[in-house]
Amino acid sequence: MSFLIQHRCLTRGWLPAILPPWLLLTLITLVAHGQSKAPEAPIPPVATDTLRISLPDLEQQVLARNYQLLAQRYQIDIAGASITQAGLRTNPNLWFQTNLYNPNTGKVLPLATPSQADINAQTFNSGYFAVQLQQVILLAGKRSKLVALAESNRTLAQIAFRDVLRSLRYQLYSTYANLYFDIQALNLFQAELARQQRLVESYRIAQQTGGVAPYEVTRLDVSNRDLQANIANYRGQIADEQATLRILLQQASTKFIFPTEIPATSRSLPALSAALDSALTNRPDLALTQEQINNASRSLSLERARRVPDLTTGVLFERYGNAYVNFTGLQVAMDLPVRNRNQGAIRAAELTAKSVQAGVENQQAVVQSDVLNAYDKLNAYYDQANTRPPGYLDRIQNISVEATKAYNARVIGLLDYLDKIRTYQQAQLNNINLLNNLFQSQQQLDYVTNTKFF
Repeated sequence: MSFLIQHRCLTRGWLPAILPPWLLLTLITLVAHGQSKAPEAPIPPVATDTLRISLPDLEQQVLARNYQLLAQRYQIDIAGASITQAGLRTNPNLWFQTNLYNPNTGKVLPLATPSQADINAQTFNSGYFAVQLQQVILLAGKRSKLVALAESNRTLAQIAFRDVLRSLRYQLYSTYANLYFDIQALNLFQAELARQQRLVESYRIAQQTGGVAPYEVTRLDVSNRDLQANIANYRGQIADEQATLRILLQQASTKFIFPTEIPATSRSLPALSAALDSALTNRPDLALTQEQINNASRSLSLERARRVPDLTTGVLFERYGNAYVNFTGLQVAMDLPVRNRNQGAIRAAELTAKSVQAGVENQQAVVQSDVLNAYDKLNAYYDQANTRPPGYLDRIQNISVEATKAYNARVIGLLDYLDKIRTYQQAQLNNINLLNNLFQSQQQLDYVTNTKFF
């Protein structure tokens, strides 16, 4: 994007000779009055309700309101409930049976005790019922293995929450800083457009007397259009950043979120070895892949235990329906593992374990690459900032001040004046971009290491 447009303007050599004194004084006054400086504080680009908020305060509100974070917290609670469920023993089974209708007597539910004569005659037309109580017993430690797997699933949910939190914080800090510096750049462009519009008006006055060629005014109009296009682009970026912050904050109102300040960028660069160690220790995505190994191992252990059939035990009481009047029996049942020995599930669990092991090695390489990339970028911006000579920013401000004085005194011509103003504007933009790049690269290093270095 071209921020500054080269303008072809009047030079000091023939300006006084063509324009009358009163018009010359008007032109100089208008141009001098239109001299702009970068605003000290950013201003919202549109007139609207404004929410002035610092980055720490905004972070607290996002952590309390963000739906994505709340949803991930619920996943932890869900996984905790699964641990409770996995630890519960199976319920016993109660079975009852009786005679619904006796066709010999025509009675429904004949539960009355038979007479002594019927008992002596071994005729039982009433009084029959059977009760059975069974309990499934999990063998091969299946219940403890189910609990262990559920605990691993909860650990995965907790790590996923940390990763969501890390990503949200980075997105918040990055968007907030982009908004802050984009508003500063927008203010600079708006001030420059206002100055050049006044300059164009003075040229239109001069054109009416024949002192300025029409194409000069046209060229200035074209440069103003270019400034307006740049302003529109920045407003579009600011609108996108506002939308991102509203989503993070879950804000339904149309208030303009106004960034009040950016935390100071530290010039202390951590050692590369410390950054790498912190990333390998603290990165939740790496911890997630490592826990997936544990999870796959526990899943494999459970599938192997499922080769052993469960045991069903029970007792049976039967009245008037078995070898003797009141029969009490002991029951033991178990499936015979003849065909189904859980072979497929075991094989799938073994392959999953191998797959996640390869994923850990790949993720370690990704983490190291991320840290090196972020470290190199931050180091480059530190070098750029540290190589600026002392008093550089003060001298940038002096460019516009001295240019205005020289132009008012007619020591320099309009072409030289605009060249100095362009230099001032580009230097201001470079400084804004450098500060943003420094902050963004610091936050990126914090993100890839999941460590608060800055």
